[in-house]
Amino acid sequence: ELKYPYIFLFFTAIAVTIYGFGQKYLHFPIISTMNSEFSKGELLQLDVWTRISSTFAGHYDLAVYLSVVLVIIGGVIVTQKKLTLKIVNIIVWLCAFHILTLTASRVSVFAFFGGMCFTLFLLRKYLWILPVTLIFAFSLINSKDLNQRLLATVPALQHQVSHYFPAATPIPTATIVVAPTPIQIGSSTVVAIAAKNTPVPTIFHHPTTEEVIPIDADVGVARSGEIRFNVEWPRAITAFRKNYLLGTGLGSITLATDNDFLRTLGESGLLGFITFGSIFFYFFLNSLPFLNSKSKSAPIVIILFGAMLTFLINGSLIDVFEASKTAYLFWMMMGIYYQVLYFSHET
Repeated sequence: ELKYPYIFLFFTAIAVTIYGFGQKYLHFPIISTMNSEFSKGELLQLDVWTRISSTFAGHYDLAVYLSVVLVIIGGVIVTQKKLTLKIVNIIVWLCAFHILTLTASRVSVFAFFGGMCFTLFLLRKYLWILPVTLIFAFSLINSKDLNQRLLATVPALQHQVSHYFPAATPIPTATIVVAPTPIQIGSSTVVAIAAKNTPVPTIFHHPTTEEVIPIDADVGVARSGEIRFNVEWPRAITAFRKNYLLGTGLGSITLATDNDFLRTLGESGLLGFITFGSIFFYFFLNSLPFLNSKSKSAPIVIILFGAMLTFLINGSLIDVFEASKTAYLFWMMMGIYYQVLYFSHET
């Protein structure tokens, strides 16, 4: 019976991929919710909003959705025995993966890669890890937007480190030698040389073409980190400190936290965090017996386990449980996951 949910998911992924290419090459419109002005209903195209996005949400929603779907389709590819179906799945997987790179979401791309490799490892399909790694590396190099954002990430992280751990930087000095000045004293000529220490002037130069990173990528990455590290996360920690057991209430720390674990701590406290986390702990414990099992359910359990981990990795930097487009997918997937575990134990 599990083929029917997968078929539905598969054709949904095809539709999402087609519309993603339509955004990129045919100017299909979207309504973005990435800020208050866009979410009023204005139809946007890629000349205005540069990254592939959900039809009514943001690029993060699409990226999280695709990262999870790709792990599921990828797991089916390596376990599928029919060559025709395997080839069809590979084609859809490659197209959907390209759409994922067009979202330029760094956390979702790496969440997919980690979840996919983890799933392949548990399925003992070790040889498949190599092509996945090559495709992943190739996409990082050739996706201009994603590449620029990754390059801008390192300076942004360095800035955060220097912000919290400032270091005293000595001012460099240099000895400047004044040109010799002859001084006539009687019948002798004395050459006087004056020297003094002075700060080295800062020299600005125009960057070469290779050094240029588009301002929007650089500023966007820096802003993304500043919002998380300096505003949203400290706000969640402050809420948690106000009430360690119960937090300050659902939705009390404003619209976004960009970390669902900190959000749960701040809004629900330790009791809510433990209760919520016990859901995933349950699936983890009940999945362990299938890792070395030869039952027919083992591959399905491992694939869904890898998809769950992919989703949770996304949740470390994105509010995935509050976004309906991703939350609905996740809880439907968990419902199927539970049924597989339940009936497997029964039989």
